[in-house]
Amino acid sequence: MLNQEDMKKNLLIIDDEQSILDSLARALHGAGYELLTSTDPVKGLEMIKATVPPVVITDLKMPGMDGLTLLQRIKEFNPHIQVILITGHGSIDEAVSAMKKGAYDFIPKPFNKQEITAVVNRAFEKVSLLEENFLLKEKLRKSQGSVIDAGKNRVFKELLSRAVQAANSEATVLILGESGTGKELLATYIMSHSPRAAQPFLTVNCAAIPENLMEAELFGYKKGAFTGAYQDKKGKFQEANGGTIFLDEIGELPLGVQSKLLRVLQEGEVSPVGGTAQKVDVRILAATNKQLRKMVEAGQFREDLFYRLNVIPLLIPPLRQRPEDLPGLISFFIGKYCKKNKRDNLSVSPDALRLMEHYAWPGNVRELENAIERAVILCLGHQITVDDLPGELGSGGSDSSEPLSVTRGMTLEEIELRVIQGALKRNHEDKAKTAEELGISLRTIYRKLDEIHAKEPGVSQLT
Repeated sequence: MLNQEDMKKNLLIIDDEQSILDSLARALHGAGYELLTSTDPVKGLEMIKATVPPVVITDLKMPGMDGLTLLQRIKEFNPHIQVILITGHGSIDEAVSAMKKGAYDFIPKPFNKQEITAVVNRAFEKVSLLEENFLLKEKLRKSQGSVIDAGKNRVFKELLSRAVQAANSEATVLILGESGTGKELLATYIMSHSPRAAQPFLTVNCAAIPENLMEAELFGYKKGAFTGAYQDKKGKFQEANGGTIFLDEIGELPLGVQSKLLRVLQEGEVSPVGGTAQKVDVRILAATNKQLRKMVEAGQFREDLFYRLNVIPLLIPPLRQRPEDLPGLISFFIGKYCKKNKRDNLSVSPDALRLMEHYAWPGNVRELENAIERAVILCLGHQITVDDLPGELGSGGSDSSEPLSVTRGMTLEEIELRVIQGALKRNHEDKAKTAEELGISLRTIYRKLDEIHAKEPGVSQLT
């Protein structure tokens, strides 16, 4: 893996023609990269081993060592270095073949400054993504894995065993469960135990992306496909090529996009907006707190897509069904937030522990974590007491509903704001439960919050 020192924006260009090097240097001038050049591919490989540049541009046809051989040597040395090939008109097919062997992209002659810069920028973005994945896995190994392993519940332990079995396959996994049970955490756990663990891992919240942008975000678009498409853009599936993509809130996916996702699952192809089909190799994990079978019956979700996603279903039990897991989870979160807030480790009073054990935890593990973080911050002594915990724990899990106050002159938008804010408060800021209570889609909740935030910047963007 590239370390932080390697993450400098060093860009090495290898070509046996000095004129090509000069041309590329001019095109990339001012783009913020530290340019290194070599006219000898053998010496260029030595430079790679000495400087470990995140991105390398190399010609396909060179004496002494051709671009394909150089690509192979680079990948053997460090598979995370992104290699861009320079191709002539007669070598496009060869370049496409090279991409299947690990090349990031190719730049056709004659050069276009904007296209070169765009390709190089995307290559560096992928390097950053790989680094983020590495850090995520380290975080999972050091801390998040302990959250998963903290419980003693038999059903949950069996679930983890099935998750590890599923991880070693290429099958699609559908993670089910109430909001806050840890579906994204389980997806990360599966990825980290899979053969693709060292490859890109992307998370997409299907509810948070506006419907009119969903197709372009997932599958990309070609230059000129629509107004504002000034250059090609890779979608999430192209960015995750070779790795794993986690589609959270899959039940919010529009029907039109569902058919394109089905093609990815059936044919391993994505079709960018305004472009032709491209092959991708991506493992799909998905999650939802909705009843997809009922959505199929209601015509809101494609039946064929449901069966493609539901190859290995994993249902996470809610926290109220795992009471024996509470002590381990409480202990873990206390340790986590004491460390984060530079406090000595705290204990829990018997009354506070009893209160937490008798609470229903409608927000599940997420709500428990938030409650413990608050308690650690507010605790004045060495022991967390009942007074340090959220007041709703004493009501068994339900807040008393406050009447909606509507005054003359209020606009419909202001009334909507009050209704949504009140429902969010009752549901402990859980958007999914709020959407269910109000009878609207989760996407609508996100859209309304965006509208509120745009007009009132002080309003929290609850996540």
